[in-house]
Amino acid sequence: MIVNLKNIIKEHLIIISVLIITCLVYSKFLFFNHISWDDPEMVFKNKAVQAFDIKVLFTNHYVGNYIPITMLVHAVAWLLFENNDGGHHFINIIFHLLNGILVYLITNKLFKLNWLANITCIVFLLHPLQIESVGWISELKNVLSSTFLLLAIVSYLKFTTIKSQKNYLITLLFFCLGCFSKSSVVVFPLILILIDMFQNKTVSIKFIINKIPFLLISIIIGLINIKVQTADLFINHSHEFPYYQRIGLAGVALLKYVFLFLWPIKLSVIYSYPDIKTHIIIIGYSILIILAGLIFYFIKQKKYNLLIGLLFILLNLILVLQLLPFGECLYADRYAYLPIIGFAWLLGFLISKVNISKTIIYAVIILFFSSFSFNRTIKWKNAISLYDDILKNYPNQFIALNSLGVEYMFANNDLEALNYFNKATTVAPKNYKGFYNRGLLFLKMNKPDLAIKSFNQSLQLYNYSKALVARASAYYTLNDLSKAINDANLVISIEKNNAKAYFVLGNCYNDLNKLNEAIFAYNKCIELNNDEPDFYFKRAIAQGKKQNFTACINDINSCINLNPNYYQAYYWRGVAKVNLKQSPCQDFKFAAQNNIEPAINALNKYCQ
Repeated sequence: MIVNLKNIIKEHLIIISVLIITCLVYSKFLFFNHISWDDPEMVFKNKAVQAFDIKVLFTNHYVGNYIPITMLVHAVAWLLFENNDGGHHFINIIFHLLNGILVYLITNKLFKLNWLANITCIVFLLHPLQIESVGWISELKNVLSSTFLLLAIVSYLKFTTIKSQKNYLITLLFFCLGCFSKSSVVVFPLILILIDMFQNKTVSIKFIINKIPFLLISIIIGLINIKVQTADLFINHSHEFPYYQRIGLAGVALLKYVFLFLWPIKLSVIYSYPDIKTHIIIIGYSILIILAGLIFYFIKQKKYNLLIGLLFILLNLILVLQLLPFGECLYADRYAYLPIIGFAWLLGFLISKVNISKTIIYAVIILFFSSFSFNRTIKWKNAISLYDDILKNYPNQFIALNSLGVEYMFANNDLEALNYFNKATTVAPKNYKGFYNRGLLFLKMNKPDLAIKSFNQSLQLYNYSKALVARASAYYTLNDLSKAINDANLVISIEKNNAKAYFVLGNCYNDLNKLNEAIFAYNKCIELNNDEPDFYFKRAIAQGKKQNFTACINDINSCINLNPNYYQAYYWRGVAKVNLKQSPCQDFKFAAQNNIEPAINALNKYCQ
């Protein structure tokens, strides 16, 4: 057994070494935080994930994706690690390592070249373009869907050798799991046709026959994804250029991926869209013509090794070239996660022309890519360092400016937050989110007049319900209750399940002593979101005004259970206890110790 183990280690020494180096490169993520883009919605503020609510996970969509299998894995990760960021990073890293092994097996099976399998595995695991997919917790969907796609390829390669129904059905199963992990897997049937063409060294209509079930599933999943992307406002009409421009920009994106693969410097989570100028479009079309020429040349010269590498890249990028505009980026590091396999194949065949020892080649590639990757990981330490990194390369990138403003606002660095929001609204005066967030900051700074001005600017650009709710809160702060009620009712007429709008409405009716209406509104708040302590606290005040002190105490208890540091609630529970002839001293004392001024007077009055 020991001899066999030694033989296995010796035979696979390169791969074992690369797996260990990959672990070292990514080990820092175990101590990094999650970021504010998508991670809260996907995991850290996702009630369905935290409650392991399988029904909700399979019936809802998240951040423009219907991905129930990915959400289920997130739920398992929460079960294991709860809100420990390192645990969630660990899950991504494990799947990435597994994917590296699968890439090695597939390359060996396809090409029967162990040296190429080694190079491909090294590049796949260590290339810095992979950092975004592995280091971003929300991109579990990318690495997980890739796992299923690669498993499906492995299974299909078995099917091409042993034409068994079992292998075919296993392939179909992995494909379905991949589609429900991320919809980009819908290109898989085309990959299978590509594999058939490569193995048979010919093109034939018969390759399509057994792919029909896969193609039908792809169409269904594709239509679902378009519907979900539209519903979550991810179809980006601001980038909906004429088709001739989109096609040219697709060529530009492909050229950029080549540069990023060969020389991965100035990587960024967001790359600015290029200026739409004539020479840019001409360059894009030139790249597409060159690619078409290469494909024709490879087919004519029967250079199938190069052909499969090139087509594997194109098939895995075709959906993200913004022919159907979505998101904010023409190209992104995470989109290259699977295409890197094709790039690695082409790189391997190019290197094979050089008369250098394979061991030296492995060492150079490992050193080159691991050093870039190790330096790149530092940028992902937290959200601020990541967004700062974007601005070093693209100082006028709206999303980074806006996001940094939000980060500093949450960190109570209001002046720095205002600085970034002002920059964001200057560089993107037609983007409503910058004005909305600046309004939130002014509201936080107790400047409701300025907040309303910013919310109005946001609403002039887009009928944004969040801006309406926030403006209602600003009017409430100014005691302009009629305008606050009008805005809240307007939101409710559009979104019947908007808890924040009901909360503003409840507060207004509470101040007007319309207590039944106030309690009705607070009931709706709690019905829609039973995890918000403010909702219980304000309903408790309304119940107290109605002399329903038992109900008042019950609501305050719920408030304190959700937030034990809600010190004001202890004072009001003491007040309710006074009215019920119960001892309030412990509550008044705790509230007084935490600087609730009325509690100090109450403590002196009732507890001497």
